[in-house]
Amino acid sequence: MMDYFYFSLVNFTTLGRGDLTPVGHLRFITGIEAFHGFLMITASGSFVLQVMAGRAPLSDKG
Repeated sequence: MMDYFYFSLVNFTTLGRGDLTPVGHLRFITGIEAFHGFLMITASGSFVLQVMAGRAPLSDKG
């Protein structure tokens, strides 16, 4: 079970170490997971930068 968690964590952080490799249709799912991880890390970084700049990132004022 820890191998699955490790593999998922490596893909989600888009690290892509390559010591565990998927086969078949799982290759497509891991690509989607890596892309989703990239989007989540980018969004959270943008959120933190807006908070540090003193703006309200989720307000309607823009």
